[in-house]
Amino acid sequence: MKHHGRLDETAAEGGRYAEHSSGYGRRSLFASAEGSVHQEAVVAELEQGGHVDSHLHAFEEAFYVLEGTLVFESPGASESLAEGDYVFVERGVSHSLRNDGPGLARWFEVSAPQPLAGTPDDGLDDTVFAAGRVPDGVEAPYRKAHFDPSDLPEPSSVIGLAGFGAANVGGAALKILVGPDTGASQLNLMVVQYAPGGFITRHDHAFEEGFLFLTGEIEAELEGETHRLRAGDYFWSGAGSMHALANRSDAPVRWLETQVPQPPSRHQARFVAEWRRYVDGG
Repeated sequence: MKHHGRLDETAAEGGRYAEHSSGYGRRSLFASAEGSVHQEAVVAELEQGGHVDSHLHAFEEAFYVLEGTLVFESPGASESLAEGDYVFVERGVSHSLRNDGPGLARWFEVSAPQPLAGTPDDGLDDTVFAAGRVPDGVEAPYRKAHFDPSDLPEPSSVIGLAGFGAANVGGAALKILVGPDTGASQLNLMVVQYAPGGFITRHDHAFEEGFLFLTGEIEAELEGETHRLRAGDYFWSGAGSMHALANRSDAPVRWLETQVPQPPSRHQARFVAEWRRYVDGG
């Protein structure tokens, strides 16, 4: 199962935040309506002077600032965020957002496990609009850092993911922003870049992946269909959904990528060419 679209053709809505915000909108990229069962990803927007009231979730959340500036506030802390900054927020940690800067603020946001579509029958909601203390046992309520393209390693077939070999990957570089090393237990958020000629051959996973393209253009094969995707496009592939990517342009292509649930320690991808070698006895 797969889904793809273009950000500027995706409507912005207030969603669960409509009555608890000002100047706020969110463009849903992939969630239950698109077939996802493990994650929700949106691009959220906040107008100058806008705000989102303090709230907490029964899920983990990570967001990456795409443009503009944000003020992130959590119990006892206030952070100014700009383009390239990213934050992981632990489950149950209250936080609020506001835009004190000029112009629109926009950020990519992923949540896992997937937020509930509505209020469950027992009356509990997994997003609560209230200020709260840091839950017991939480050492780092949130983690903030900054990404710069210079942080990426040199393009290579060695990208640090289990089971990805030189025959199946080339000209790639990645940096995991949010994952086990930053306290997340449900999701990975990473930046991936392919140099001209970079590729990954046809494969699938036992987890979901989501992509939001930031720069450049790529050829994507999604379940046998070929698409040309560029900055502002997004796609999601479910567990078992076959896909391949190739940068056939003369410039790098870079994107944000999610993996939910977090990949296993071995065999993170099942490559068609590799499996054929097993079948043929090679």
